Amino acid sequence: MAFEGGEDVGGADELLGGGSGGAGGTGGGDGGEAAGGDGSSGGGAEGEGASTPDWFEKVSGTAGEGETSSNRDWLAAKGVKDIDGLVKITRDTERALREGGRIKVPGEGAKPEEISAYHKAIGVPEAVDGYEVKGPEGVQLNESLIAGLRESALKHGAPKGAFEGLVGDFIKLQMDEAAAETKRQDELAAGWLKDQGGKKDEQIAHINTAARALGFTKADMSGLRAGLGADRALGLLAKLGAGMAEDVLTTGGSNRFGITGSEAQAELDRLKGDAEFQKKNVPGSPERTRWDRLNKQAAEYQAAQESA
Repeated sequence: MAFEGGEDVGGADELLGGGSGGAGGTGGGDGGEAAGGDGSSGGGAEGEGASTPDWFEKVSGTAGEGETSSNRDWLAAKGVKDIDGLVKITRDTERALREGGRIKVPGEGAKPEEISAYHKAIGVPEAVDGYEVKGPEGVQLNESLIAGLRESALKHGAPKGAFEGLVGDFIKLQMDEAAAETKRQDELAAGWLKDQGGKKDEQIAHINTAARALGFTKADMSGLRAGLGADRALGLLAKLGAGMAEDVLTTGGSNRFGITGSEAQAELDRLKGDAEFQKKNVPGSPERTRWDRLNKQAAEYQAAQESA
């Protein structure tokens, strides 16, 4: 990803997310289109305590072969109260069959025209663009993945409504899962930030220093947050940034994150002959801080050598 005017350079904000006080957003997908229906009950269901009509006694109370309930139980379950209600169910069923057409499910070896007729009857589009998938406003969908799903749906004869409803629900589940993970990472970041106490601002500065020095983009930082966990990524970059700051003090910025004792002594010897450096080497100056750190490291190295 190209850098444009430094705008894409990452920093602590990407790791902190909502953990710095902001709120993580959530989104929901549009619901899929639902389709279906059944016949009229021909009079409505009766209550649990309703009395059974006298004419029910003339209907068989024994379940037939392959059936789980008797005709009498079926009528009661449908809520049929009189003969007119039973006739209405029959007429509605006939009308549905006549107007909708009977659908024959193609079997093995079915002809292409039979499969085509079946697909048309159950709502399979003629082409992949007949499937419409819309994500929540402001959410960029993976169009190449959606295109692949459309092709697969058409190949397997998925009805338009079923496909769109399934994919819509899947998108919402993904977003809900992402929102939950964002909330978890925000909580990890908030906990880390709280643990820093009064050094919070200093630690954030170290993180930004490390991100700039390593050339991390915002996407890189978000990737670290997701891969390592917000708290661990924050801690790691804070240490790196602190090491870089230490390097500037001890070596003038060679980005080596510290030097050995012998190197510290060599640096001291070089600086002793550096008139410009010695001129600035006064109490309270960065040069004096650097000088003192080098002397300390060289002394520790010399003591270790003598005790060896």
